[in-house]
Amino acid sequence: MTTLSKIDELLKSTLSQIAEAAQNGNLGAVNVASRKATELEEMKKTVSLIEERLKEFQMPSAEKDEHLRELPVEVSAGMINQNLLTLTEHVKRGRIKVGEVLTVEVLPSGERFRTQLLHNGNKLQERGAIGRFYREVGVRKFDFVMLSEVAPGQWTLKKAPDGQYKSRRAILDSL
Repeated sequence: MTTLSKIDELLKSTLSQIAEAAQNGNLGAVNVASRKATELEEMKKTVSLIEERLKEFQMPSAEKDEHLRELPVEVSAGMINQNLLTLTEHVKRGRIKVGEVLTVEVLPSGERFRTQLLHNGNKLQERGAIGRFYREVGVRKFDFVMLSEVAPGQWTLKKAPDGQYKSRRAILDSL
């Protein structure tokens, strides 16, 4: 029996406990079982991410190189003010998944940090290092930054050269 199937089995059992407790009007038991079900769902997500990463490690290196990603992001004033790096467009296009864990090296400083792509706002969890990066390289609104995967789970973050990507501002100015 795999870990995921064991979690599914426990989750099914827990959901039955919730239904039975609710039918009997036992709110305390419903609450306890609901917390257990929530934790099992989180475990399931974590195990799924681990299994995906293990599959990546088993891929021949030539295949891995084909799957390396480059994610250009146009930075807004709000992102700068709140030290955020949001990847909503890339999540929508399936280029990166919520919950992915990234080890990021900031260029040119060489600072490294580990972060996760959060569901809430499709933003990277680490904000301090992102704010330092914005200040160190002088990122302004409408600038682009490039998040580049150099190996599975390993990324670099740098400011994209001016003019490399067409910003929303440039598109609006041309109308």
